[in-house]
Amino acid sequence: MSDQEIQKQVRVATSLSRALEIIGESWTMLILKEGFNGTRQFGEFQKNLNIPKQTLAERLTYLCENELLYKRPISAKKASLQYAMTAKALDLYNVMYSVWLWHEAHRAQIDVLPFDLIHTSCGKVLGATFRCRHCQQPATPDSVTFQPSDPPQEAHESRLKRRKGAAVTAGKSSSDKGAIAASLVGDAPSNEILFHLLRQPLNLQNLSRQTGLNANVLRERIERLEALDLIDSTQVGRRIEYAAKERANGFFPLLISLAEWGDRWCNHANPPPEMRLHSCQELLNANYFCDHCDGRIEPRNIRVQPRSASICQA
Repeated sequence: MSDQEIQKQVRVATSLSRALEIIGESWTMLILKEGFNGTRQFGEFQKNLNIPKQTLAERLTYLCENELLYKRPISAKKASLQYAMTAKALDLYNVMYSVWLWHEAHRAQIDVLPFDLIHTSCGKVLGATFRCRHCQQPATPDSVTFQPSDPPQEAHESRLKRRKGAAVTAGKSSSDKGAIAASLVGDAPSNEILFHLLRQPLNLQNLSRQTGLNANVLRERIERLEALDLIDSTQVGRRIEYAAKERANGFFPLLISLAEWGDRWCNHANPPPEMRLHSCQELLNANYFCDHCDGRIEPRNIRVQPRSASICQA
């Protein structure tokens, strides 16, 4: 089947694809990450991210238009404005914690985190497990099943198909394995590919059918994911089949959190395009719980604390 024939087929929507239509871009996610760390002013965003001013202005405008940020005066005496996060943006907290926890789990390779997250309820540096709220058991690729809505919802025409030459990361070297989560979290095609491969092995044709990505984009991202040791390939008959490696399981909470955020904010008053069932047979409603005190992790009980220079190495 040709690329053109695959693209003509109706693609079933997923909650993740709906979310990625809004935030599936590298600079967008990095700006939101800075917002979670307390950055509010244009100059601070520009300095911390080393982002071109025009690009930053465009992304901030985009985030305001999509109601993730809003402008407000710094004070009654200053005419300048700052960018504050809306409830819609703050609801991405599990996504941001997922990025931090993935890097924390792989510090033995390279430490790229300039700060610690402190769980104020117990005073410990954050260590957490993504669990089902009903049974308190971990939510993993093996414990979650997906059921499309009946009838299935058709996926929107998204920008994913048009990102043939899009950079996988904003300002990161392709050889920098230490920044894997930061590299991939804002790259929509990579997220889509990992999401499907964590559920089941697929060949290139089936991946294209399910993600709506053309073969060139798929091959580029697959090469990147293989180089990062997140997926591998196996010859099955005349075709190559791709599967997520165990190392990629740490991205599952991030992808599920994005999907749940998509259900809450990106369906335009429609029901979710899919149901996610945990092995306890309840609808999945997952959250991070502290490994030290077993308390639920929420923005109100997390504090950002700079990591000492002796511990954090660029």
